[in-house]
Amino acid sequence: MAETDDGYEMFVLEWTEFKIQVAYQRNWFNTGNWHIQLQCDEPLPVTSTGYRSIFIADDQLIDEADVKEMVLNMLNEAATSKDWQRHLDDRRQLKLF
Repeated sequence: MAETDDGYEMFVLEWTEFKIQVAYQRNWFNTGNWHIQLQCDEPLPVTSTGYRSIFIADDQLIDEADVKEMVLNMLNEAATSKDWQRHLDDRRQLKLF
């Protein structure tokens, strides 16, 4: 775990073959919400750009372990979609055109 200049805690999550930088801040701007940011160099099942910003009510999470569990559950659930499975197939397939 590392802390950024803007007060976010960060860790790298390895999910399947992807390395995802996760930054989070509890009580973001005194709103009573966690702010969680996912960043990856490639699309993920929860974002076609590799970036996702998520807000979760403060009482839903306690610590970094909860953040990791929530992100993993979200990724695993989204990864079952037909669109994501198609994306993975296309990614593995050589493109000639």
